[in-house]
Amino acid sequence: MTLVEKDYFFYIWNDLCYIDNKMMMKEAENMVENAWIQNATKNLLPLSNSSDFANAKKEWEYVGLIDNEEADFDCQLCGHKEIRYEYTIENRINQNEMIVGSSCILKFITHLAETQDFFYDTQNNIIDKTRLENDKHDYWVDILFKSLDANFSNNDFQISITDQIETDGKLTINQAKCLRKFYDNLNPNEQSAFKYIVSIKLRKDIQKNQYTFLKVYDKEFIDMLLSPQQRKIVQFI
Repeated sequence: MTLVEKDYFFYIWNDLCYIDNKMMMKEAENMVENAWIQNATKNLLPLSNSSDFANAKKEWEYVGLIDNEEADFDCQLCGHKEIRYEYTIENRINQNEMIVGSSCILKFITHLAETQDFFYDTQNNIIDKTRLENDKHDYWVDILFKSLDANFSNNDFQISITDQIETDGKLTINQAKCLRKFYDNLNPNEQSAFKYIVSIKLRKDIQKNQYTFLKVYDKEFIDMLLSPQQRKIVQFI
């Protein structure tokens, strides 16, 4: 076999392997999709008025979410184990409720869209991925600011920090370190909200210099709030 023939054989082999892998991936995706439909149908129909899955889906509307940090609850629609974010959906006809995981509720929305239908909340607003993400953000904001208002915003300086968090969540290192004791007294859910909302400004030299003068316990707290890229930067400060 000549070198040209070997190269040709090599490229053909690579193409065949690529096609085979794509087919295997598609087959795996179809298996996962079919399993979801089977589980969702089995769990949704007993709580719906309609005995047809396509029509039963339209009976349900979105109520809201909570964060279960213990992740000790299973999705009632698909059966996925130990979900953290629990989205509540309610049947508008019989008021039955189900707790659904974050991936499952997106699949639910996708399946409704395939039949040109929409998923609505109890106020008849359309629910999509962006709305779910915004709800998660608003959920964390509500938890954090209730704690800030109750346990931190006691003077003008603290109020200014709270206002800055409300603006964009970005604090200088000197501002953020003033929240360490506040953070330590939060419950786990409130701490999750804090880490979700608060971030550190680290672009200007003056902001980077603040890191140099941190005490060890403050540095550990600030490190927790840094992005992966910011952690690389402070290694050289």
